[in-house]
Amino acid sequence: MVILKKNDLTTLKYVSAPNTMAGETEGKLTVTTVKEYDLQQVQSSIKSIFTSLAMMGFMHLYMKYTNPLVMQSISPVKSALESNIVKIHLFGKPASGDLKRPFKAPSLFGGFGGDQDVKTDKQSIETAETAGTGGVKQE
Repeated sequence: MVILKKNDLTTLKYVSAPNTMAGETEGKLTVTTVKEYDLQQVQSSIKSIFTSLAMMGFMHLYMKYTNPLVMQSISPVKSALESNIVKIHLFGKPASGDLKRPFKAPSLFGGFGGDQDVKTDKQSIETAETAGTGGVKQE
């Protein structure tokens, strides 16, 4: 509701990292607004929380496994409160430095991810705008 109330329609352009598992070699140009980007981040956080709850429910109800469930129930709430969107919109921190959009995705292997960050520099954006599939719509 806070994101919708602010209604920040500032244009945000970035080149997302290529998905090497899918065989992509070049990143994809994304043009969106700050409002849409923030709503997308909130949606992915909600999806992550519900996936965690589903796994926890499966482990508890079907497998009768109760030992790690206390920590697992606290972890989604903790990660939601530490997310960049919450820091910006609920705690009122300015969107600069580490909180500048687009957010850097944390590496799964503790920093051994290589050059997989989103690119926001002018040269990368211009290269992605001129490169393409010649007007073919991708779905």
